[in-house]
Amino acid sequence: MSAPLPRLSLWEFFQSLGKTFMLPVALLSFCGIMLGIGSSLSSRDVLTLIPLLDQPLLQHLFVWMAATGAFAFRFLPVMFAIAIPLGMARENKGVAAFAGFVGYTVMNLSTNFWLTMKGILPTSDAALLKANNVQSVLGIQAIDTGILGAVIVGVVVFWLHERFHTIRLPDALAFFGGTRFVPIITLLVTGLLGLAVPLIWPFFARGIAGLGWMINGAGNFGPMLFGTGERLLLPFGLQHILVAIIRFTDAGGTMEVCGKSVSGALTIFQAQLACPQVQGFSESATRFL
Repeated sequence: MSAPLPRLSLWEFFQSLGKTFMLPVALLSFCGIMLGIGSSLSSRDVLTLIPLLDQPLLQHLFVWMAATGAFAFRFLPVMFAIAIPLGMARENKGVAAFAGFVGYTVMNLSTNFWLTMKGILPTSDAALLKANNVQSVLGIQAIDTGILGAVIVGVVVFWLHERFHTIRLPDALAFFGGTRFVPIITLLVTGLLGLAVPLIWPFFARGIAGLGWMINGAGNFGPMLFGTGERLLLPFGLQHILVAIIRFTDAGGTMEVCGKSVSGALTIFQAQLACPQVQGFSESATRFL
């Protein structure tokens, strides 16, 4: 059996965590390009200016580009939940990524169970859903924990993977040992985590909202504080964490776009890009980009 790998220091942990953000962010950037080109060239304003583009084949192509580019915007949290254990695991990365998907899905299913037991779900009352921050997550009605919830799941799955991917069980249960045990223990732990989400999430949400209020309340100094913090963290390789907080959580602002509440500077920008009813972009979001 191979010797156990050395433990990561707290510093190395946060550096490794920040680097894992780059995999979904890289895809997000490319999807943003496709979404931008497709949405722009299929809009009525552009077709009025350039009638030559109003051809069925071209318009089908542009609409396809916009629909495909919207993938990253719609499934960004689950991408983080998979990318974090995939990037941080030092062995059996495929198992870690698979467990990341299992963990994120089970957490939301468990949260849905809690909301159903409390009588909050099922409902179509928009006011009740908004009051409890309930949205459709992978087709599951659950509390929308956004990127932060996905990061928490990713870190939990990484820890479980590092702890249990070489476990040996009694002979009668040997089939479930080793790497097969990782998604099993992930299912159990994130199932319990999902039950805790409705109890602890309001505190996280208030903290992030408070950070966003402080940054946005600083007016023109808000982007300066963000940019200064990013530059100060750059030599330590921790800037990706701050960037992700502003781009994908309430700290970067919250806005209703096409009838849906959207959080994070980059997420707001992309939602407005994909919404045909929006004219122009929110300066409160784009100033951080």
